[in-house]
This record gives sequence, structure tokens and C-alpha cells, in this order.
Amino acid sequence: MTNPNHPFDSDTNRRNALNRYHILGTPPEDSFNRLAALAAQIFDLPMCTISFFGENGVYYKASVGFRDVTLTADKESLCNNLVAEKSLKVINDVFGVPELADNIHKVRFFAGAPLISEQGYQIGALCVMGLEARSFDESEQKILIGLAEVVMNQAILHLASDHLRIENENITADNVGLIDYQQHLSKANSDLESLQDNFELLFEQAPIAIGIISGEDNTIIQANKALLEILGQDSTLIGKPFSVVIPDLEEQDLLKLIARLYETRMLQHGHELKLLVWKEDQLKSLYINITLQFTRNVETGIDNIMFILADITDYVISKQLNQEANVVLKSAIEAGGMGYTVVEFATGKMVSNDQFKRNYGYDVNDEFDYSDLFDAMLPKYRQLIKKAVHDAIESNGVYKAEYEVKWKDGSIHWISAYGKPRYDVHGRASHIIGLNKIIEKAN
Repeated sequence: MTNPNHPFDSDTNRRNALNRYHILGTPPEDSFNRLAALAAQIFDLPMCTISFFGENGVYYKASVGFRDVTLTADKESLCNNLVAEKSLKVINDVFGVPELADNIHKVRFFAGAPLISEQGYQIGALCVMGLEARSFDESEQKILIGLAEVVMNQAILHLASDHLRIENENITADNVGLIDYQQHLSKANSDLESLQDNFELLFEQAPIAIGIISGEDNTIIQANKALLEILGQDSTLIGKPFSVVIPDLEEQDLLKLIARLYETRMLQHGHELKLLVWKEDQLKSLYINITLQFTRNVETGIDNIMFILADITDYVISKQLNQEANVVLKSAIEAGGMGYTVVEFATGKMVSNDQFKRNYGYDVNDEFDYSDLFDAMLPKYRQLIKKAVHDAIESNGVYKAEYEVKWKDGSIHWISAYGKPRYDVHGRASHIIGLNKIIEKAN
């Protein structure tokens, strides 16, 4: 892949802008690793890279989720080829882009924000990736751009730190330049405070719920607005025990997940967990997706627990109602003597109730697939039915047909059938749901 506007083809000024940060070839640093881990956690994605575009290839300053990635790579990396022209790049489904589909790490979702130097040159990219296709709305895009700005702030601090180190060596050698050293130190402290402010703002304004509890006594240390809204609390919650809102009950799946975090020391995910919380002096139920991870307090050395939480109560209740409705519907189908089936087009695999098989003269224990259905159909109807199914797929409609079938005992029967196609995430027909019934047909 070639891109005439790509940073690798930029002029000497761009390379000089990158080189002044003294980042290429330097070892990994906790500050950049934490930024990459935070980005992956915020978007609930397994992979993240912070890379800088050198003259001869891509240099990875930090990465999450890549076991075999090296600190340098060639110019064909996804970040290098996709994040160009100083603009955000989002690909909801990489597999839909032929030249990218066969990427080595099987990345399917990609979002990357450019890293822009103080002089306005694009010198790298912050990229988050996943193994499943997904959407990435405007608020998430803004957060990714904000994180890229934080990365550049860290690069500036890296530069300032490097300058301070060199200056300190000079001062130690001849005890000169003290005033200049103090000015650099003041600038570095100012930059550090600015970076901390950016982190605090990002944490507080994030559209997803984020909290931190003390690993020492389960006291709530931080909770952003989104989390407080879900829990029905205000800022007075900070500093109180976790049990104020999450009661210590044996059936609490979240508490079991925290216990597993302590046991394994590994990132923990919980999906569709039922959570009992105190709201308005009453125990109320929520359903959540949650990710938990240890984060160390640099001052005390204590491992605190950071968690990212999504309230999916409405989704879970809706799914439960749908499941209950399906049970009622299937009972009604059985009571009406209707045959019911789901057919997978790719394999011809058919799942059906007993009555559906009987309607084609098969015993309930017999093997029965889509080809058997057409074999039982009198030949003069087969092409007509296939066309009716095709037309329903093309129009996303319902097909209705009546046709004759020949049972194994040689008897002929009329069947009235209905079907509705189902489609995958790419809009391709993947299944069809069908109903049928034996009917009497006047000669």
C-alpha cells in the first residue's frame, strides 16, 4: 500500500519535529504504557498502540494486547497506513476492506488518532483495535482525540525530562546554569500539572462509568459523573465504604469477580451480571457489564481497583421479555398443529419441531434437512418455491406458498407454508424461519 500524502513521504522538517522529542529508540516507559492501557480500558477493546513514524519504519513506544509486536515495524503497519493527513480514522469492520482484511493480527475494528507535534507535524498515532466489528460514535471519537493530545503532552514531558537530565549533568559537572535549570524544572512541573488536569477532566467527563476503590479497605476513592448517576448517588459518596451502595451479600456476582481479581491478579470481565445496589434506602437490581483491573497508587504503593461499568438493565430485561414471548409463541404454534423450523442457508442445517417433520412424512427421530424438504416436494413445485424464497430474501419480505408433498408411504398431501428470512451484520441472508401446516385442498 502506498499513500502519497503519508508521513513517511513528508519533508525533512517533519523528521526534525519528531527527532526533537528524543523518543525513537528509547526503552518502554510506564507513563506511555499506562496511557495505552487506559485507552484500551475506556473503549473496552483488547489492543492499543502508541507509535511514532520514523524515517525507516514505525516505532512502538507502548502496546497492549500484542504478544509478538516488536518496538519497530515496517511501513506496512495499520497505524502507519491508515492514520494520515492529521485526521481521525475509524474502520468499523476492517474485514470489509479487501487490502486490510488479511492483516497479521486479525484486527477487525480500528480507530486511530494522529499525534501532532507542537510545530503542527504528524509524527505518530494512537490506535485502538478489536477482534470484532463495532460502532464508534462521536463522543468516543472525541475521547480518542483527547487521549492523543494527552500522549503528546507526555511526549513533551519526556522531552523536558531529557533536557533536565542533560542540564543536571552539566550542573553537576561545573555547577553553572542553575537559573536555567530551575526554569526548566518549573516548566516541567507546570506541564505535569497540566497533564494531571487533562487526566482528571477526561476521567470526570467520560461518557462511561469509571470508579476506583481502595485495595486496602474497599473505600471509594474516585467515581465520575456517569457512575454516580447509575448508582443514584452524588459526590458525597467519595471516601465512604463500597458497601454503602454495594451490600456485602454472598450472591453478589460483582463481589465474586473482585475476589477472583485478588486471586489471579489478572484483568477481570463480567457480562450481564446482576447487581443489587442501595438506592433511596431500598435494594434495587441492575444488570451490568464490568471490567476490573488493579492500578497502583504511586505514593502509597497500594494496589487499588479501577473498574469500568456499563448499565445494561434495559437490554437484559428486554431480552428476558423476548425469551418469554418466544416460549409463549412456540406453545401457541404447537397447540395449533403447526410445523416450525429454522434453516441455515450456508449449511442446509435445519432445526425443527416434531410436527414439521410429520408434515413431510418423516418420523420425529429421522434425520431431516433442507434438501430432504425439497426431495419430498413434488418436482413441479420445486423451482417455484425456490423462486418464492429468493424473492422474499431480495425484498426482506415474507413468502407464502401452497404445494404438494409425497410421503414415504406414497400418499400425497397439500402443505401451506410461510417463511421469513433473517440477515447477518453484513446484510446477507443467513437463515430463514418457516411455519407450515397440512391443509385440505379441493380437487
